[in-house]
This record gives sequence, C-alpha cells and structure tokens, in this order.
Amino acid sequence: MTFTVNSTEKKVAQDSIDLFIGVNENNQFKIGKVTIKGNDKTKEKVIRRELYTVPSDFFNKAAMIRSLQQLANLQYFNVENLYKEGVDYNLENDSTVNVAFIVEEKSSDYLNASIGYSGSFGFSGAIGVTLNNFSITEPFQLGGGQILSFNWQFGVGNLYRTFSMGFTEPWFLDSPTLVGFDLFSTRQSYIYDLFQAGGSVKVGRRLKWPDDYFYVQGFFRYQNNNVLNGGGFYREGESEQFTLGFTLNRKDVDNPIFPSRGSSFTFSSEVSGGPFLPGTVDYFKATFMTEWYKRLFNSNRFALYLSSDIGYIEELKKGTAIQPFELFYMGGAGLVIATTSLRGYDDRTVGPRQASGAVIGGRLYFKYIAALRFAVSLDPMPLYVLAFAEAGNVFENLTVADPFKLRRSAGFGARILINPVGLLGFDLGYGFDRREVDGVDPKWQFHFQFGKGS
Repeated sequence: MTFTVNSTEKKVAQDSIDLFIGVNENNQFKIGKVTIKGNDKTKEKVIRRELYTVPSDFFNKAAMIRSLQQLANLQYFNVENLYKEGVDYNLENDSTVNVAFIVEEKSSDYLNASIGYSGSFGFSGAIGVTLNNFSITEPFQLGGGQILSFNWQFGVGNLYRTFSMGFTEPWFLDSPTLVGFDLFSTRQSYIYDLFQAGGSVKVGRRLKWPDDYFYVQGFFRYQNNNVLNGGGFYREGESEQFTLGFTLNRKDVDNPIFPSRGSSFTFSSEVSGGPFLPGTVDYFKATFMTEWYKRLFNSNRFALYLSSDIGYIEELKKGTAIQPFELFYMGGAGLVIATTSLRGYDDRTVGPRQASGAVIGGRLYFKYIAALRFAVSLDPMPLYVLAFAEAGNVFENLTVADPFKLRRSAGFGARILINPVGLLGFDLGYGFDRREVDGVDPKWQFHFQFGKGS
C-alpha cells in the first residue's frame, strides 16, 4: 500500500507549535506473480507449499515473514541469507506487486559415523545416513522433501546394537498430511540380555486451530520382546506389544539450528495393550517437554534457552512385563538408547538402584535446563558456544517422586554444524551430586554428542 502525507504547522505559543500530519491511503497492493529463484535441487512445489504469500492476496508483511520462517525450518537453505536477502519486490503497477523468493541451497542430508566411550558401557558408536530432501520417484536427483533414514548403533565393550530404518512423506497427496513407517531391531546384553524387533506406521497433520503452528501425529507400533536374561529384576521370556500413540506439538522458532526467539512444546502419550489392544504388555506412558528462546541485547547471536522435560509411565495391569527400554534412565550425553541426558554424570547412573548398586529404570523423571548461547558464526558453518545449568532425576515410582530432589550440574560447551555429518556437540559438565549418585567426588566430565542443541 502506498500513501501520501500532508503536514501543517500552527503556532500555539511563543516557543511552541502544533504539528498536524494527515495520511491519505492509496490502493492496497495485491500480490501478482510469486516466483522462486535459486532452487537448484529442491522441487518448486516443495517450496511453494510452505508459502503464505499467494497470488491475488493482499500484500501482508506478516505472511511474508511467516513464509521465510517456514522455508528456514525446512533446513534446505542458507538461513542467514534467507532472512537478509530472501525476498525481492517488483512493482507491476500502482496496485500490484510481484514477489520473488530467493533461496541458496545447502546440504540437508547427513552421513554420520561416531565412536565414544563411557565407563558403564565401554566403547559405542553409530553409522547412519539421513536424506532429508529425498524423492522416492527420482532417488538420484533428490529434492522431493521426503525423509529416508538408516541408522546402526553398536557397543563394543558390552553387546549392544540397534538397527533402524524409516521413510516419511510430509505432504501426502500434496496436502499437509504426513505418512511414514519405521522398522527396528535391538539387542542389548548389559546387566540384562534383551532382544526387540518390530515396526510402526505414523500419520500426522498440520492444524489450523488453535493456530497453524500446531501439529498432531498418531502412530501404531508392533514389537516382539524377548528377555533372554533378566539380570534378577526383569521378567524373562517372550512377549508381544501393540501400541497406539499420539503427539501434539507446537513449534514457532526463527532458526532451526540456532533459535534466538520463539518456543515449542511437545506432548506425547501412548497406550500399550490395555482394554482395547492385544498383546501381553499393558501400560500408559506420557512425556511433556517445553522449550523457550529469548534474544538478548537485541541480537540474533545471543539467546537465553530454558527447557523443562517430564515423563511418566504406569502399568495398566498389575505385574505387566514393561520392557527396560520403555522405562526412564538418565545421565551422560543421552547417546545410549532410552536415556535422557544429564551432563556431568556417567551414562545411566542417575536414578533408582537395586541393593546391589545396579541402576534400574524408573517410572517418572524431571529435568530442567537453563543455558546462555552465543553464535560465533551462523554462515556458512553454524558454530555457537554455550554455558548451561541443569538438574534432573529419575524416580522408581510416583509415591517416592520428589520434583525438588534433583541431581545438579553446570558447565559449558560448543556446537558446530558440519555437513554432511550434522550437528556435533562438545560439553564439559560438573556434576555437583555425584557422591549421592555413584559415590565419587564431584568432578568435570567431558561429553560428546550428535544432533542435540541444548
């Protein structure tokens, strides 16, 4: 929209004047053509379906910003350039403006190979590939916005390995409907010896209410469990598990790699067995996580990050054989399966223990994080440093839970995005309550992690 301004002045005192400004609005601009430039790999329809700027609509600055945010969250393009130079305007006439979105492609696919060591689990590692912009119809050209993944995690000191593969189509039949599947196989021989295998199918949908940042997803999972050795505290034998799950998510952040403003929350719940599903495992499980980002010093390079995370699982039939991987564990960088990270402590050392000192999974956990982040570089290789304080604990059941009886830690670290490896993290954490956790004096502990920004 253009406008004309007329101003008049009127003297009202020896040293004062009144200033009158009149604004006359002209015709509001409508959007003419919307073009895409710079997408050498990503198909045009993958970009257009994320845009809130549509031909023939009235020009709307908020819709333009939302379109840029949607493109940034795809992680297919250079985010810094997108916000700085991602839109070009061209007046067609006095009532129409043409809009061009200018993108710069970057690699969004990850090949990862890692190896680490912990006192509890010995050497462990992972090899995997995630194609975030895959096209099943043109697998050698990519650019279709689909996700194809394969991952293999393994342990050397103790027998541990898991295979998983999956495929996701986020826009089924060109509608904001997600469909996908996952297959997995896991074996772990630590204190116990457990084998699990199965698969799941999922369906999700972007919502318009309460607003269009909300997303809902449901899944159905089948798995076969076989506890070969229960280690004295898990029921041995084979069981079948049928699970229905539900996730509600709202995410509104300005940058998927280094968010400096916005928030997200995720509520997930699942039911296995119970009165409606077959199988020999019956439980209810729920988790709730919130994250909040705030810019500091009016800069997108400084940010305050706050997070809270809660999880609970309860049997629906007394004595049901809840498998170890469904319970909660805490400690370390969170690389070990079914483990919530808590820096400054060894893997899986935080939580309830047997009389022998062996850690067993709990049914309730709390975790809180506060962190200050500074982006050293956002382009072309995102690199940021952080200082954190966090606290958490796992409890055997609801009756003994205490949200204020937490294990505390603090420290500092760094994150760097290296394509095609992904986001790498390096942290040095100090566990203040190690004496209560594993009987040793508090000390600094180094952690290495993949794909985590907190």
